[in-house]
Amino acid sequence: MRTSRWLLGLVLLIGAIALAGGCRPRRAVRGVVTSGGDQPRGGSVQVGGGAEVAHGSPREQLEQYDRLLRAQQYVPVGPATHGTLQPNGITAYMIDVQRGHCYSVALFGAQGTDVNLVLLDPAGRAIGHDVRPDEHPWVSFCAARPGRFVARIQMARGQGEFFFAPYFVRGRQPVDLTAFFGGGSASGPQVAQIDDGTTQRLAALDQQMSSQRYQRIGEPSGLVLRNREERLFALSLEQGRCYSFATLGGPGTTDTDVFLQDGSGQRLQADTRTDRDAMVQYCAPDDGNYTLQVRNFGGEGPVFTVAYAQQVAGQAQASEPVVPVIATTSSAGAGLDENFALLDADMRARGYESLGDSQRGQLAEGGEQSYAVSLEGGKCYAILAVGDSGVRDMSLSLRDAAGQEVDRDEAGDARPTARVCPQQTGNYTMVVRMVSGTGGYVYAAYRWPRGTRLGDLAGILYVRLAEVTALLNVEGFLPDPGYSLDRGRLRREGQSATHSVRLTGGQCYSIVVVGGEGVRDLDVALSQGATQVASDVGARNAFPSVRHCASTDGQFTVSVSAASGAGDYVYQIFSQQSGQGVAQ
Repeated sequence: MRTSRWLLGLVLLIGAIALAGGCRPRRAVRGVVTSGGDQPRGGSVQVGGGAEVAHGSPREQLEQYDRLLRAQQYVPVGPATHGTLQPNGITAYMIDVQRGHCYSVALFGAQGTDVNLVLLDPAGRAIGHDVRPDEHPWVSFCAARPGRFVARIQMARGQGEFFFAPYFVRGRQPVDLTAFFGGGSASGPQVAQIDDGTTQRLAALDQQMSSQRYQRIGEPSGLVLRNREERLFALSLEQGRCYSFATLGGPGTTDTDVFLQDGSGQRLQADTRTDRDAMVQYCAPDDGNYTLQVRNFGGEGPVFTVAYAQQVAGQAQASEPVVPVIATTSSAGAGLDENFALLDADMRARGYESLGDSQRGQLAEGGEQSYAVSLEGGKCYAILAVGDSGVRDMSLSLRDAAGQEVDRDEAGDARPTARVCPQQTGNYTMVVRMVSGTGGYVYAAYRWPRGTRLGDLAGILYVRLAEVTALLNVEGFLPDPGYSLDRGRLRREGQSATHSVRLTGGQCYSIVVVGGEGVRDLDVALSQGATQVASDVGARNAFPSVRHCASTDGQFTVSVSAASGAGDYVYQIFSQQSGQGVAQ
């Protein structure tokens, strides 16, 4: 399918407009250690502290980091990279990762700057990030899948030089650099011993899962949690395998929640029923790192977390996973400010600007809060809210001056986002509703400053495509000159369509599908013959994408389904350029 020169220029221009001026991530989320590879019991290794605290110039800190990592038997992936970034600049570096190896990725910027680091796996999912307001972000992880990972670097404040250095070790555990960078080590919750009553419920659960060909993985992890306290467990899931994760409340705990989410915090599965025990099941579309979020939502006491893997058909029992499914240690859940900071940084990275100041609120279950917002016709906007650990589900609804609903987000999570391109200037009302739970939230509105039309692409369709194009460009993906920007229409919710494409061996692709007005959630999958090779089904996204590195030339099928809403869509095939991503 050969593209016309006009269509290719159209998509390239969208990318240029979206990236103009660089990205504008601002605030910070606490750095995290994402572990999930060949990790022995005991979790991450604390390094540094005492005399081993980073100090001096960026180059001096790099040399201290090198000595520290080599003492842990880590070696450099390659030579350290030296670069410079202007205010709001963004660049990316590729890291070829091997499965079962652990990696430490750190960056050392000029004093007084604020540099952000986001690590993406080959599927484009964030598996770790550090966007604290400092000059030395870092991420440590153990790889659940091999392939080309991308480290996205953003200069959130200031300008100047930086050094970037990834290290790896085979089959050990991730290093925790908190002490090396001068931070304290927070004490975790008390370990809980399983009681007789919970043991009986666990035995019954084991029997129930066994009847569905699931086998328990190891012993339950028990922690004493306060009311609304959360813990995060790193997961390594294998393509084509189904898993189940459960929480069981011990004495004093009356209600537990469990969520399975990707590295960006997007919920893939959730159980928020008002029960003492909770469970989610998930069949992994590909190998990757995920996060299990466990929450005590009622009372105070032990919460036991247990994992199951379903045996492969034809096997007598479930085979031993190549890498451990669930980490033996957990980290604290992010607070409200941190969750908002991550979303705020993401919106700025996509090219949005703040529309006024963010606002805070508190709602009980079933409560609503309205915010007046003046929107200009012919412009596009994004509005989001994010709740604290007491919020299970919030919704957003945008209404015009007559009270008619213009747009809504009812994704069933605690971080709804609505995008809208009103045709007429006027006063609108954004209604935040607490569907389930109770607690605090942050509300913020953003303006898209870079135009809303190019050719016959306009409004939501144009802006959504511009957002995803901007992010892909940074990773080194450009519209493939062998394919056109194509269109389709799903006339009703639940309808599906297919498109046949021929991919070239030795090339990595990202296939992007973008829904227009009326489309709230699209599912997309890529198949070769009867084999599904990539899927974004269940991600609750109106502009999803899938990635695949073709080993040989072949014919593939792109399947698009309207999971929620209906309307027009476009799809574009991007191919990844070798080497470093795009610097802005």
